[in-house]
Amino acid sequence: MRRAAGLALVLVCLTAGCGGGGKEDFQKQANAICKRYDAKIKALGTPSSPADIPKFVESAIPIIQQGVAELRALEPPQELAGDYNRMLDETEKAIPAARHLADAASKNDAAGVQQALKEGNAANQNSDRLATKIGLAECAAD
Repeated sequence: MRRAAGLALVLVCLTAGCGGGGKEDFQKQANAICKRYDAKIKALGTPSSPADIPKFVESAIPIIQQGVAELRALEPPQELAGDYNRMLDETEKAIPAARHLADAASKNDAAGVQQALKEGNAANQNSDRLATKIGLAECAAD
C-alpha cells in the first residue's frame, strides 16, 4: 500500500511540475537569463553610424548565441514548451538577420539594410509576443 501511495505521489508531482520548481521557477530562471544577456547587449552600446554596425554585430552574435544556449538548457513545463521553443527559434532568426545587416551596412547597401532590419524586427516581435504569452517579461523587454 505504501508503495502505491508513493508511486501516486510521484505521478502527481510529475504532472504538477514538482521537483523542478514548476512554472514559476522556470519563468524566474528564464527571465534572469534574459535580463543578464540583455544587459550584455546593452553594454555594447549603440552603433552611431552604418560603419559601426559590422563590429557591433560581430560582438552581439556570440552574446545572443550564448543566451539562447542557456535558455535552451532549461526544461520548460510541458504547457509552455511549444511556445517557449518557438520563442527561441524566433530569437535565433535574429542572427542571420544581423549578419545580413552587417553585410549590407559594410557595402553601403541601404535597401539591404532596410530588408535586414525588417527581418530582424519581425523575428524580435514574434519572439516578444511569445515571451509575453508565457510570462517571460524580461525576455520580451527591449
